Amino acid sequence: MSGTSLSASNVPELEPKTIEMGGSSFISSVIFLADGSYIVGGGFEGKLRRWRADDGQEVGEPMNVGDSILSVTASRDGRWIVNGTESGQVIVWDAENHSKVKQFEGHPFFQPVEVVDVSPDGTKIATGSHDLTACVWSFSTGERVLGPLHHDYALAVVKYSHDGRLLATATCERRSIRIYDSQDGHLFVDIPVEVDVVDRSLAWSDNNKYLFALSDGSIKRLDVSTGIILSQWLIHSSTDPKGITLATNGRFIAAAADTTVSFWDTTTEKQIGPVIEHADVLFSMAISPNYDLVTSGVKSIVLRRSLREILPSHYCDNVSVFTSKTSREKWFPDSVLTY
Repeated sequence: MSGTSLSASNVPELEPKTIEMGGSSFISSVIFLADGSYIVGGGFEGKLRRWRADDGQEVGEPMNVGDSILSVTASRDGRWIVNGTESGQVIVWDAENHSKVKQFEGHPFFQPVEVVDVSPDGTKIATGSHDLTACVWSFSTGERVLGPLHHDYALAVVKYSHDGRLLATATCERRSIRIYDSQDGHLFVDIPVEVDVVDRSLAWSDNNKYLFALSDGSIKRLDVSTGIILSQWLIHSSTDPKGITLATNGRFIAAAADTTVSFWDTTTEKQIGPVIEHADVLFSMAISPNYDLVTSGVKSIVLRRSLREILPSHYCDNVSVFTSKTSREKWFPDSVLTY
């Protein structure tokens, strides 16, 4: 096993600059829009809210979903917000004026849509449900264009690769991470790995050749073409893993457990910077292109600006780690996915 693990007691406590953005109930999902200027979050309140990242002020009227929100995502250009609900609905919102663009029942009524993702070109929406299936829907018509892709357990992740050619799915039981052709649904590989948590257990590398997976309290690096576990390392705490998110440049991963977040170098697999605390148990987090970190808990969203203040400067530059020939050769000497 690669890497090292440090407990929160072994690192200095961070005194972060925070913006508290109050919520009235459990906040299940929080994201940054496009360039990181805005934050969107929603949960059991049944409303989506948007805040400015520079001062934490709420913008516009809440988007009234009218049902518990289980997952939130956005188009890559930040124009559309998409959420899945407890009762099986998928709703698309205009991010600027908060108007409902369309609503469709992606899965049978009362079968929760646990996870959603928008294709990089903004033409399709992928959904994963408690009904054990993943589907892909046309953004323009709302019609199903792929699936249902049947699994052995409820879906925990659906996530497009950065080029949109592949779709990864995962379940929290029955040990299955699957890689599909996003156009025709051809299954390339079924990886016998069980993820730890819904929605935040997988992260694609920006060259689309491997996945990071949070599994059994460790981060696993998976070769997409073969399913082989290239390396793995324990995160800072074995208590209640909550998710991972990869920085835009691929240089580090944030890993959440219980009320804490740690940071890991993706090349050396060593812990970097301090472990930071959230006010209560974490449920979602995101890193902006500006390297701000937002975390959500039971009743609060906290914005930390900026990770440049706690991590060495090269972790927060805008050059992808995969521009490094050494990094490419270390992990992918011969691996080429065949379509």
